[in-house]
Amino acid sequence: MQAVELDITRVDSIRRVAAELIERFPALNVLVNNAGIMPFDDASAAIDDTVAQAIIDTNLLGPVRMTSALIGHLKRQPRAVVLHNTSVLAYVPLAGNAVYSATKAALHAYALSQRFMLRKTSVRVQEIAPPWVDTDLIHQNGDPRAMPPRDFIEQTMRELASDREEVTVEAVRPLRDNPGAGKHAFFNAFNEQLEADPIPVA
Repeated sequence: MQAVELDITRVDSIRRVAAELIERFPALNVLVNNAGIMPFDDASAAIDDTVAQAIIDTNLLGPVRMTSALIGHLKRQPRAVVLHNTSVLAYVPLAGNAVYSATKAALHAYALSQRFMLRKTSVRVQEIAPPWVDTDLIHQNGDPRAMPPRDFIEQTMRELASDREEVTVEAVRPLRDNPGAGKHAFFNAFNEQLEADPIPVA
């Protein structure tokens, strides 16, 4: 395993690293867009513009720019994969993470469009939509509502092996399959529950 330093919020850094990767690893055929930050916010009040821009640059524009920088190379491979890490919050937003949820919904929409546009090429597009996993993205504390990382990894790797377009663990499916006119009531109930028993942040 080798590493290179990348600032996913900077276009010049993305271009430099993409060129370096193509030169050093000409058989490169997998891109996993996994960068993400999740500051809490309050859409009923003023949101810090610097924080909001950082979330958008990292969670949405980062994957769009990184894929754009590598897509020509990936299309030249006999078989390639672009994998986007979104969130269950792409389907049912967490009101206290409005900007984060919006970026994940936008990345889901981007993945759908990208998959369609690449359907006649050698590049597949997959999406992982994790639930709340007990990691330091928020605050790792063993909360029983959060999925243990080991369980998440095992289930996700099993789903990835199936070549599914959308990879979801069992815990996410009721939220993923929340369609139609009942969406607003479902959203309200989901957020009222978390408002009554908040996600710990420290």
